[in-house]
Amino acid sequence: MKNIAIAIVLFITMGNLKAQENYTQSLQGVKKVKISSESSVWIKAHNKNEISIVGEDRQLPEKAKGLKAVYAGGSDNTGIGVFIKREGETLIVKNLKNMHSNTLELNLPKDINISIARSNLGDVKIKGFSSEIEASTNIGDITLKDVTGPVVARTATGEINVIFEKVSQKSPISLMSAAGSIDVSLPSNTPTNLELKTTMGEIFTDFELKFPEEKKDMKVVGARRTIETKLNKGGVEISLRSATGNIYLRKQ
Repeated sequence: MKNIAIAIVLFITMGNLKAQENYTQSLQGVKKVKISSESSVWIKAHNKNEISIVGEDRQLPEKAKGLKAVYAGGSDNTGIGVFIKREGETLIVKNLKNMHSNTLELNLPKDINISIARSNLGDVKIKGFSSEIEASTNIGDITLKDVTGPVVARTATGEINVIFEKVSQKSPISLMSAAGSIDVSLPSNTPTNLELKTTMGEIFTDFELKFPEEKKDMKVVGARRTIETKLNKGGVEISLRSATGNIYLRKQ
């Protein structure tokens, strides 16, 4: 009886092949990585001058042995459903899998510039970079943590949440959501010229701005209008705009 049970388990196991392989490539001479994906994307910084893409842990049919998957969006030249091509100093990364696939996970050097576009459902998460970041989604949240900027982030429907480790004075920072809140944390000593605008929401902050109507430990500093002010005598331009959501500007 025991032998029969073992045989059944082996038979079931042989029906599927487990595939998980990471893809790595040197980024020598590359200054920017441009990413497009239908699914969610999670990008983390590491201390290597290479891109590392985490392979998907999935079950493949036994009949797929010796074959490779093909995709409508292009050719899989990495073996993990991702197309990569270098164009000058830019590396193009295209996720060929559909919006229902697992999150695309990448590791990149912390000082490399990043541009990422999501065309359908899915979130973007980025952590630990001291470089320029451009991120856009159609329907999905954008979360940036421990970044310095410059940052340009856009979403049609979703929240934008950013925690700045410090704020680069190199170029303006712009965050915009058509339908969703914007939540930003800045070091208290950040020099900046602020533009805050929400059409249908409110603006809350714990910075010492001279506006009335305190609410608990945050102040309502405006609604249905644009507020322009300075922190620490002014500096880099920071624009936060939401059509229908609130704006939260936090001190850290």
